[in-house]
Amino acid sequence: MCGIVGIYAPGKGEWDRGQLAAMLGRVRHRGPDGEGMHLEPGLFFGHARLAVLDLSQAGRQPMASPDGRYLVTYNGEIYNFRELRAELEGLGHGFSTRTDTEVLLAAWTEWGEATLSRLDGIFAFAVADRYERTLWLARDPLGIKPLFYQDKGGEIFFASELLALFGPLNPVPAPDPADLDSYFTFNYLPAPRTGLTGVRQLPPGTLLKATPARVELKSFSHLEGTGPEGTGSARCQSPCPPAATAAQDETVAEFRARLDRAVAAQTVSDAPLGLFLSGGLDSYAVARSATRAGLRPTAFTLAFAEAGFDESAAAADYARHLGIAHQVVRFQWNEETIRDTLGSMRELLADASLFPMHQLCAFARKEATVVLAGDGGDELLAGYDTYLAGELTPLIRRIPAPLRASVRALARFLPSDSQRYGARILVERILDAAAEGAHRDHATFRRICGNALKNRIFSPGFQASLSGSDPVAEYAALIIEASKTRSSLAARQQADIRFHLPSVLAKVDRTSMAHGLEVRVPILANDLVGFCLDLPDEAKRRGRNGKLILRQALADDIPAAALTRRKAGFLPPVDRWFAQEGPMAAVFRDYLSQGRENIAELDWDQVQRLWDEHRKGSIRAGFPLLGILQFINWSLACRSLRT
Repeated sequence: MCGIVGIYAPGKGEWDRGQLAAMLGRVRHRGPDGEGMHLEPGLFFGHARLAVLDLSQAGRQPMASPDGRYLVTYNGEIYNFRELRAELEGLGHGFSTRTDTEVLLAAWTEWGEATLSRLDGIFAFAVADRYERTLWLARDPLGIKPLFYQDKGGEIFFASELLALFGPLNPVPAPDPADLDSYFTFNYLPAPRTGLTGVRQLPPGTLLKATPARVELKSFSHLEGTGPEGTGSARCQSPCPPAATAAQDETVAEFRARLDRAVAAQTVSDAPLGLFLSGGLDSYAVARSATRAGLRPTAFTLAFAEAGFDESAAAADYARHLGIAHQVVRFQWNEETIRDTLGSMRELLADASLFPMHQLCAFARKEATVVLAGDGGDELLAGYDTYLAGELTPLIRRIPAPLRASVRALARFLPSDSQRYGARILVERILDAAAEGAHRDHATFRRICGNALKNRIFSPGFQASLSGSDPVAEYAALIIEASKTRSSLAARQQADIRFHLPSVLAKVDRTSMAHGLEVRVPILANDLVGFCLDLPDEAKRRGRNGKLILRQALADDIPAAALTRRKAGFLPPVDRWFAQEGPMAAVFRDYLSQGRENIAELDWDQVQRLWDEHRKGSIRAGFPLLGILQFINWSLACRSLRT
């Protein structure tokens, strides 16, 4: 992958080259193998390169078309670039490199915006027509690669990472209250929100077109079904009727073939290739398909000291079964690693697995430039237990409210995180979700801070600015819309793919690119997404068991214990981090002090009391405290660019 930055301002003069270099420098970690700039009146493109295809200098960017008309700066991988290149050669185009960048540029020259419907890959790029003074920004359909922008009256700044947009040429704007409310609700921000007024993420599957006269956005991709039935079997009312055994076998075989094709397509690299391996089914499925493609990539696993959180033994079992090399690194928890991770996270994203993922990526980068990962399987194949919980909440709503309130009060005596998902958090969340009503219940499963907690920790002035804000309703609206054409389960999946999954992908992108490591996610290939959404419900989930079709596809080639192993995830003991004296307490105490001095949105006395209550065990607030920590970190980073 790479880092891109740029400015489009028709009619403007040139900018100071040193300030542009500073802008590019803020994404240099994404591309340590070289950088380039194109500068002319009204247009600046910058690029920091991570060399993956054609490692020679011929692959440098920004890259211009042979006639000089079109210019591109591009972050991503186009997996079908060889097929597109052959087609373009048949149309008379010549190529001087082996890069997908040159193919993208030739395709845009030939087909313009229609190129987007032909791309199979992950991407965020900018193309300029220097003759017509037109700019296009595009982001892949699932938002796997990031792209931020700010439209200042037709002058557009864009970058791979949020704070790369700012500096002397473009001051950091004020926080956006509604964005911050959404962040504290979920500990992440769905596109197009960023936390800053007038600054947006380009939504997944969206094209921005700018001319001297106007700026417009339009979607070029929708999560429509492309499954074997054509009309989408998941659109029947749940539960769908069971398929015949022969049809089930055929569907499983088709799923396996699509996964194998997706992984094989994404192993193309001129740089060293590895993979992430946990004890879960998704990463094993990717590893298995890679070996079926004739590769033997090294597997990288992170081990935890806590037995209930460690999957390294299961991953080692997988590696032995597949006959691939396996390397394990132990998670290090100290002030240095905490601050190092926070230093790489300069946007509003407070996923607890950022810390282990940051260390795993650093470890893998010592030997690999590209790794394959299993992200996306839970959303595509209904692996999360929240899908089961969503079937229970209508039943729970039938229980008298006083009885539900009593159970909620008793839940505080349950353990919080003696295992990955403690009993307390499960009971509290399902009761809170049920109380929200239909559609909002599923959205509430992702909620970190409810209204009562936000009212407590928000400062009066900030609270007053939030009239009408309802982040849960935004999530629920996606479910309601999808429910018009899909089953209840598939509608919730589709909403998760649009609202929640991009935050998971952002975590992977930021932690990997902090070390110049490219992570590819074959389960989210175009060929699989529509197919999986269109599967009948019973092919994905039955009772407590999700990913049924994946289990069937792997059944004859996986260690037996894996199919009955409880789903774990990549979640460290957050409540414990904030409850005990140790490295997190030392870091959080320091950040609280800085927050009191510099940040007005929170009531810092209440934040302190919240932490005190958590340490006494009277409440469980590890995840809200993590969100507050990252908010302070982000706010201080913004402030440093203002001074």
